[in-house]
Amino acid sequence: VIWFLHFSLRRQRLMCIRDMYIYNTRMLAPVIIYEDNHLLIVQKPPGYLSQPDGGDRPDLLTWAGAYLARRKPGRAFVGLVHRLDRSVGGVVALAKTSKAAARLSLQFRERSCEKIYLALVSGRMTEKSGRLDNDLVRVGSLTRLAAAGEKGKLCSLSWRLRAEMKTETQDEYFSLLEINLLTGFKHQIRAQLTAQGWPVLGDGKYGSPIKARGPSIGLWAEALIIDHPTKMRSGSAGDQVSAIAGPGTTEKERLM
Repeated sequence: VIWFLHFSLRRQRLMCIRDMYIYNTRMLAPVIIYEDNHLLIVQKPPGYLSQPDGGDRPDLLTWAGAYLARRKPGRAFVGLVHRLDRSVGGVVALAKTSKAAARLSLQFRERSCEKIYLALVSGRMTEKSGRLDNDLVRVGSLTRLAAAGEKGKLCSLSWRLRAEMKTETQDEYFSLLEINLLTGFKHQIRAQLTAQGWPVLGDGKYGSPIKARGPSIGLWAEALIIDHPTKMRSGSAGDQVSAIAGPGTTEKERLM
């Protein structure tokens, strides 16, 4: 899924990216993007759970705990303040102290942080940008739009077209969208895009005609902007941390 950041406007390059995505079955390892005494920002690979589910599949919380324990003997504190789906990779912020966990959790609840995703979808856009506002409900393991008279949760996102291509052998279009997630609901992006007729590539659960062979779907958490949990000023936002997940990322953190 790191192929997202290799994207260019050339049709040949996008076709190559799509093929890499379809046939890539490797399980990648997490990458540290930024770390200090209170904050650990990681690039989660597709295929990793955000937290244990009682099985033997790898998860980010356990990995981070083991990573911190190797550096400082004893039981390490790791606070998971937000999640990504198992099939989605990208930026995840973890707290290393209880104070940081509480303050980061508040930012996510109040939606004061900024979350940017990239989505490779089937379909051609008729506009260059837009906004989706839908009432969503959970039915079993799926999220869908609420039916008439059904009470759901109002969920919103804005999107911008980065590029598109048409396949040479079929009358088929693919579009790369930049998604600004304005609310938080399980499978929100996947459900809202599918409802528009733009299923995420490889996401068979939500109607993609192309099935993934590896652990990923065409959705990537590209960037996260938060206020640093221990450098916040009373009554106003403090120093910001902007983390970007990309190939070869080590420390792309910026304090402003």
